[in-house]
Amino acid sequence: MGKRIGMAAVLVIAMASCASVRAPLAPDAYQLDILDNPAERRFDVVLQSRHDRALCVSSDSWPLSPGTLRAENTGVYLETATGILPLQGQFVSVYCPGGCGEVRVEPGATLSGFFAYSAFGDADRIAADASRQLHYALAPQACRRSVR
Repeated sequence: MGKRIGMAAVLVIAMASCASVRAPLAPDAYQLDILDNPAERRFDVVLQSRHDRALCVSSDSWPLSPGTLRAENTGVYLETATGILPLQGQFVSVYCPGGCGEVRVEPGATLSGFFAYSAFGDADRIAADASRQLHYALAPQACRRSVR
């Protein structure tokens, strides 16, 4: 009998954890533009929500004001004539108990940020490379409805 209760508890916990997983958004729910801005030695990134609900992006995936991410991220790299340059985050990794938070984008709103050339190495060498191309894998999700 005790074994059945334990198994039932495991099943309930598993179902609850699955219920919290968010489904991926349709491709037309948002638009991500990456604009090379050589005058400022950076790539401007603009996320435009086209969804009827607020979008959330992990704060670890959106650039901070110095033009880099809080931690290294393999989904962000610069392709150059001399090879691939990984993003140099502020830290190698970050652990935030309960998560590091999210950046919220209301329906129809725009979120802007940038990646500095220097976040990938020598900004002068990157600026001189006309073939530079930023790759940025971003996966916004519909925000969970807040419970109040």
